[in-house]
Amino acid sequence: MTQAEAPLDLPDRRVFWQWVWSAIRPIVGWTLALAGAVALFVGWWGVSGQALTSKQIPYLVSAGLTGVALFIMAGVFLATDDMRRQFAQIAELQRKVDDLYALFAADIAAADGGPLPVTPAGPATYVALPSGSSYHRPDCALVAGKREATAVDEAAVTARGLSPCRVCSPGTP
Repeated sequence: MTQAEAPLDLPDRRVFWQWVWSAIRPIVGWTLALAGAVALFVGWWGVSGQALTSKQIPYLVSAGLTGVALFIMAGVFLATDDMRRQFAQIAELQRKVDDLYALFAADIAAADGGPLPVTPAGPATYVALPSGSSYHRPDCALVAGKREATAVDEAAVTARGLSPCRVCSPGTP
């Protein structure tokens, strides 16, 4: 197979367009803000040259409202870009905290001589702490060594509104 016949290793189209859109979103926002400022200036310029109110109204309606609408659209573009960046930073921070917490829980379990056995009260395969908001596998590092961890079944998970642990990923009951 020659170099000309070799297939190209292209990235996924969806990922590529998401990257393109995230790269140009702030540019579009600032361009809309600039266009809004120009429209407002044109409206002001037109109004300032007319002495009669009836001749000023077309400038106010066409240029003034257009400028305001462009500024609102620019605000939406810039705000969504900023929010996406903040959510990405929060997700990265949450991932790091989860990793750090898992390391600390593993160190604590190792220092205590390993996890304490959890005695299930029936056929349940999940455990939860009395004041916790998530359920875990019995071997999860977050509940290992905690005597107050009790077995829970599907009914208890639903009744208490427990969510699955992000460290051990126990699945749905």
